[in-house]
Amino acid sequence: MRSVAFLLTLFIFASCDSSLGFRAYHELSNGWSSDENISFTSDQIVQTPSDIYIHIRNTNTYPYSNLFLVAELRDSIQVLARDTLEYAMADPQGKWLGAGFLDVKESKLWWKADWNPPHSGPYFIEFSQRVRNNGSVEGVSFLEGIINVGVSIEPQIQP
Repeated sequence: MRSVAFLLTLFIFASCDSSLGFRAYHELSNGWSSDENISFTSDQIVQTPSDIYIHIRNTNTYPYSNLFLVAELRDSIQVLARDTLEYAMADPQGKWLGAGFLDVKESKLWWKADWNPPHSGPYFIEFSQRVRNNGSVEGVSFLEGIINVGVSIEPQIQP
């Protein structure tokens, strides 16, 4: 029994190796305001080709089938990337595309592939939502149903 507990503990600590990448989440209390920029800081990044993903957790109260974001990646000197992104959150029949069960779904949305960090850090990542209703010039001021926004930088596995 002790050896099983030891192996389980060893597996948990091995799977938490921070050198494998960066992952962080920001919790939203009731939704996402258009005035709220969500920021992340990573002090150390492994200098190897990596993929960057945006993680969105939504509930069934999210009223749209897509999500528009502005994403920015910068270091302490300059902006390295700034993109306006659109992601499908539901299929044409209204079924959520994210993984999960019951009321919460998580979508892992690809942002950057094969990104080569020029140095180990720090890096700053910022997201803002830019959803608009059809035919409207004004953006939606508050997105109900978005409960978490996250980011992960995942080094590519080399064969």
